[in-house]
Amino acid sequence: MNSLYDLDPKWKRLLSTNNFLGGLTVNEFVEELSKDQTLKGSTAKDAETWQKLDPKPYIRTFESILKELKTLCQDTDDKKSYLADEVSREELNHSNNIVQLFDNLKLTINNYDDLDNKLSNVIQIVSPLGEKVETAVKKKKNYIRSVELISYYDQFYGEGKSERLDQLLASNNKHNVSQAIMIVKNLLVLSRKIETKSLPKTGETNKLIEKYSETMENNLLESFNKAYRENNFSQLNEIALILNHFNGGVNVIQSFINQHSYFIDTAELEMDENQEFMIEESTKAKLLDEGYHNVVYDKKIVGLVNGIETVIKDESKIVKRVFEERAPHVLQLFIQRIYAQKIESKFENLLQNSFALSDLAHIRILHSLYSIISQFTKDLSEYFKMLELDEDSLLTSTLSHCFNDLFSRYLHGSSSYFEVEKRSLESILIQKTSAFNLSHEREIHLRSLVNKLENKVNLGIEFNELGNISRGKLSQINDFFKSHLDTERLTLARSNTNTQRDAFGHAHDNLEAGKVVQQDLAIDSALFNIENADSMLRCVVESIARVMELTPNFASDYTLELLGIMNVGIIGSYVETALELAYQEIVKIDVTKVSDINISFLTYISTSTDIISIVSSSVKALFLPLMISSPTTKKDIIDMTNKQIQRTELLINTIIEELTHLYYSLFTELLSKQKKKDFLPKSQDLLNQDTIISLEIVAVLNSLFEQSQKYLKGNNLTLFLTVVGNLLYSLLLSHYGKYQVNSMGGIIVTKDIISYQNIIDEWEIEELSEKFATLRELANLFTVQPELLGSLSREGRLVNLNDNIIAEYIGNRVEINHDKLVSSVKLNFKKDH
Repeated sequence: MNSLYDLDPKWKRLLSTNNFLGGLTVNEFVEELSKDQTLKGSTAKDAETWQKLDPKPYIRTFESILKELKTLCQDTDDKKSYLADEVSREELNHSNNIVQLFDNLKLTINNYDDLDNKLSNVIQIVSPLGEKVETAVKKKKNYIRSVELISYYDQFYGEGKSERLDQLLASNNKHNVSQAIMIVKNLLVLSRKIETKSLPKTGETNKLIEKYSETMENNLLESFNKAYRENNFSQLNEIALILNHFNGGVNVIQSFINQHSYFIDTAELEMDENQEFMIEESTKAKLLDEGYHNVVYDKKIVGLVNGIETVIKDESKIVKRVFEERAPHVLQLFIQRIYAQKIESKFENLLQNSFALSDLAHIRILHSLYSIISQFTKDLSEYFKMLELDEDSLLTSTLSHCFNDLFSRYLHGSSSYFEVEKRSLESILIQKTSAFNLSHEREIHLRSLVNKLENKVNLGIEFNELGNISRGKLSQINDFFKSHLDTERLTLARSNTNTQRDAFGHAHDNLEAGKVVQQDLAIDSALFNIENADSMLRCVVESIARVMELTPNFASDYTLELLGIMNVGIIGSYVETALELAYQEIVKIDVTKVSDINISFLTYISTSTDIISIVSSSVKALFLPLMISSPTTKKDIIDMTNKQIQRTELLINTIIEELTHLYYSLFTELLSKQKKKDFLPKSQDLLNQDTIISLEIVAVLNSLFEQSQKYLKGNNLTLFLTVVGNLLYSLLLSHYGKYQVNSMGGIIVTKDIISYQNIIDEWEIEELSEKFATLRELANLFTVQPELLGSLSREGRLVNLNDNIIAEYIGNRVEINHDKLVSSVKLNFKKDH
């Protein structure tokens, strides 16, 4: 406990600068101080004592604390003032030291500059002397070597040989052998310079030295070849380095390549010289199969290339150990030799043989060879980099150069690959369409449908220039197709002259006879179908895939040309023929001689629509994405395809329009046979019978709906039925306005219209259903009581009809006092309206 007047030492120790508050916060310090003054206890006596406690000790304690704090504060201020004075003095001393050091540094720099100038002067004086000494040393060494070289020359000059040189060459010491090699190398240079006609012996000496050097090199090459056969790589490396110093290693490299077993295999050399590299029969079958679209790899050529790759990889390890930094050059020569001796001749032979098979076989073989050698080049380039043999890309460049030289004349020569590619695709499309075109030549040779369309909408410029393919280019394609069709036609005619003449004569007779009774049509689905078009499209895809790989720099332009051929071959020469056939079937029908129309020829339209859809989807999904880097060509392809499709759609529309006109003529023909008495029956029994005309028209409508569902789909079906229905509605609307109708006749008219309406409702075309419902309400004008005619004409669908039509129908009612009735009704009708 603290005394009443003195501060407890434990608190006093906490009021010093060394341990102020002992790590306690102010609040914690005050709380601890207060607790120390509290009388603790839980008894009543303690509580009573607490109540009587004098507060003075608290006050005295806190006063003592404050006194100590003031003293501490004063001491701290004094120390702070003292330390501030000390800092000022030290800063002043530091500034003085810096000024003094700066002067010393400046003096040192000046001394250094003086020394540097003196040293420079000394160097300027000594440097020429050093150069002179170095030059003198070099001259001395050259003099010594020259004297030594002259002594060796003198030995050859006087004795015709040099025993000292022989001893150096025969030494087991590598340094001595290398020294001998350099001496011989320099002797050759010296002897050639000294040789003169005035001293004949100099010429003889030069020949002796040359012969000696040749013998020496041949001995080393023989040792090299022996070491190679024995797989003595250390000796191989030693000799290669020696000869590299002698003459750049030209002969040792050539010897290494020439003596390689891969080039001196006698049996293989004889086979290469005497036997052509022929295509295997299994490969021929695939090359000629137009339906086989994978890359055709000949097993023999694959085996050859794989074997070459293995040899090069194995040999590159040896070359690296033997020739060290010269290894890339050695491998370069090795690769060039392999291309010249093992690849080029065989590939040329293979490509020449493929030409004899077909254009397709040639470009397929070319493509497969390109793929094989391309992969071969890639694999070797990666292998050389892995072995760290191609840091300067010499070998990669060599492989690429050999690869390009091998294929350049086939890809870019006078008879370039793409010309063969186009010719091949054109031939394939002609072959796949010629049977269909030739079998229907009589029907299509006039091109009636195309002429009708062009005369109608003047399409001469708009649709003949497909995209950016010039008129001349398109004309060439068309001429090609025409000439080949003519050739096939002549071939077919020679092989089966009588049969063709009979078939064409019969067709011609039918055409000349004009309109005949329509019979069941023989639709040529065996020759015109989606499968055949799909097979043609696959051939186009194959051609474009080859173009993208073989001629990537020209891929955009070439693709555009191939798609132009596709449009002419698949659409222009195939689809349009089918549409011409459909049109000719319509032209042959005489509505005066038929009671119904067989429209099975619309199969040609449905199949044509499917083919166009496949072609369009292929262009969009397959070909356009390839043109991402060529927006101009992409636009040309879109423009060309859209115009070709638009032309085909117009041809189809022309056919449909002609067919609707045919149905219009048939309906008109049938309605013209309606008798005036049909709607003026006198017998009640006639009410239970439909008119003959209505029965015939209903049969036509049923047949029309049943057939059109088979051959037309979607919007084409709806549009066709709508047009035919509207035509029939217009005819019936006019037809019933021409006949006198009595009360029983009105029932017959209504029954006829209901028969038509029931058929039309099955078509599920709201527009037509509404019109025939209106026609039925019009029929009610024949049957209602006269006094109800006014109100009936103002109700329902009749409100929207022309007043003259309603008046005409009312005027055809046959009633007692007819004139009076008509006048009354017309008067009321006009008042109401």
